Amino acid sequence: MAGDEWAAAKRKFPYESTVNGTVEEVAPFGIFISVEGLQSSEAFADVAGMHHGGFDGSTVIWPEVGDSVTGVVVEHTEHNHQLKLHLR
Repeated sequence: MAGDEWAAAKRKFPYESTVNGTVEEVAPFGIFISVEGLQSSEAFADVAGMHHGGFDGSTVIWPEVGDSVTGVVVEHTEHNHQLKLHLR
């Protein structure tokens, strides 16, 4: 992503803002999300940022490719121009 696009993404989605998107890829360490409202912006939610369920809260609930997700921006990752999310 070009510098201008990344700067615009950070302005549009500052820390603690809500982001809607679609799961594009599922990896063992987290998911990659296409963000609504931004052309070439990608977001990432790692295992720590996923929904947790089960009796003791230790079960990670993994969305599937194509699922719609909503998350909160917790970081702007500069080296790869990604929004890091915690899912809701």
